[in-house]
Amino acid sequence: MQTFGKLRLTVLSLSFSAIAHAGPPCFPDIDSLPEKWRPGAEVAESLRPEPWSPSEAQNAVRSIWLGVEEMIALYERNPAAAEDLWEDSVASLIEVTYSSANDPELDRSAREAALRNLSRLLSPYLDRTPDSIDCDQYEDVVPLAVYAHTQLGPDDPRTGKIVDLTNAALRDCEPSLEAVMGIDYQPVLEGTDETDDEEVFDLVIWSLLFIEAQTVPGLETTEEMRAFAPALWEYLKTYPLDDVETFEDGAEDEDFIDQAYLATHIAYIPTGNHRFPLYVEDSPRLFDYHRRHFYPVLEMGELDLVAEFVDSLRQYGCTSENDIQVRDGTRFLLDVFHAGDDSWMAYREPGETDDDVDSYDLIHKAWTGVLGVRSRAIEPADPGTYGGIVRSWLPAPQ
Repeated sequence: MQTFGKLRLTVLSLSFSAIAHAGPPCFPDIDSLPEKWRPGAEVAESLRPEPWSPSEAQNAVRSIWLGVEEMIALYERNPAAAEDLWEDSVASLIEVTYSSANDPELDRSAREAALRNLSRLLSPYLDRTPDSIDCDQYEDVVPLAVYAHTQLGPDDPRTGKIVDLTNAALRDCEPSLEAVMGIDYQPVLEGTDETDDEEVFDLVIWSLLFIEAQTVPGLETTEEMRAFAPALWEYLKTYPLDDVETFEDGAEDEDFIDQAYLATHIAYIPTGNHRFPLYVEDSPRLFDYHRRHFYPVLEMGELDLVAEFVDSLRQYGCTSENDIQVRDGTRFLLDVFHAGDDSWMAYREPGETDDDVDSYDLIHKAWTGVLGVRSRAIEPADPGTYGGIVRSWLPAPQ
């Protein structure tokens, strides 16, 4: 399998190098898409061929405002949701402001709400001493240290406190990164141990945290931690991402859906949750996966997954104006939003009832929906930023 993956990667690299060098790898209409990326006849009949309009752009902006308001309202009526979602209660709001092309007032509202959740999560730690924290708590405190740095600033005493506690937790884990993650990761990366999509998904999330940690002054990282994300990226180059046709139930198959979510999250590694640029050259295979499976995912119709696919395609520089898949996906998302009486959280998967959804499910619907339809001004990967760290070990785009 790995030999095949390397061969296939080489072929795809040759196929897409011209696209990557020519600028954003976007496709304005169906005819410009390679045949294997086009929708089937039934899906094609449901799509609207007209160009993206100013009224649709205004509609998308309105859906973002209402989605942020929905999330803020949920946290206000259920403050315990912040503890339930932990760092996701901050991420769900603050990621709206990443690579922002939003109205500044929207970003201000999202940041203030994210800060309220962060303050709630930090509060129990403010009276703690470093000797009261252990290795098992590292995964809880390291994202708080990252967000404290970005949202409170390095001079806020709460930032210094949570950084000190995070360092103490890391020292209690030493010398093993395995102790930090609770995963025996070396045999996985070496290809000597079998794994599954769920475990690889966890490794992806850890890689994001380890890169983020390197951007926080005073936050300690080990050589093994700093080497982890580049090693994982190399491993992911040949990790099996299977064609939808190989799954018994196609795009409805739970195993396909799990793998598709893994693919969208792999794209977060170079982009830092879609703040920084994404290039075809970073992983031609990943670009092909998103393009080739876009219409099967659209036909399957799960809001969250469609939104993550559109979100990833936007990070290549594609928009509703210049890319047919982004346009079709954004229109689908807005149709779902309107079908719920202008609410992202009203969406239910087939067979899903109100009793089946918890705070995370509701937040995730609005969170992904908003990120899928939002325009962006991608941030430069300057030295010292998350993007700058990644670009220090990823080949420079040509």
